[in-house]
Amino acid sequence: MSAQSLKPWLLVSVLLNVFLIGGLAGGLYHWIASTQPAEVVVNQHGLRQAMVKLSPERRRELRQLLRHNTADSQPLIMAGRAARLGVIKQMEAPTLDRGALTTELAQAREADMALRALVDSTLAQFASTLAQDERQKLVEALYQRGQGRPKGKLNAPAMESK
Repeated sequence: MSAQSLKPWLLVSVLLNVFLIGGLAGGLYHWIASTQPAEVVVNQHGLRQAMVKLSPERRRELRQLLRHNTADSQPLIMAGRAARLGVIKQMEAPTLDRGALTTELAQAREADMALRALVDSTLAQFASTLAQDERQKLVEALYQRGQGRPKGKLNAPAMESK
């Protein structure tokens, strides 16, 4: 090979090496500059989001109340799970038994509603121990997704009598 034919290959090699060295240097700089680990953002809803907004001692109180109800909630959780498995079984069956499917769906719904009522009761019990500003934080955390609540003070919706 002559010197004339090696010049383009040498130029391509130099450019490729500069590109690779620049990429490695940039990556090293980025790695060194970000000494703090990236914050993991978890999209939480409902009580979990509310617990994040509460002070640590209030969070501990709410957890204790919820754990206290574990004995009551466990059968409801298991009943809901069993009913949902029954729904899956009915849906996967070669022939659909609509009556059995409707029964399983109703059982799952009833278990879920009973569990929700238990959690709501626990939340009401917990809220009764909070000061007004703490209740405000709880409301903002629970209903932050724009469910018709105005920002600011707690406003009870006007109830119309029929």
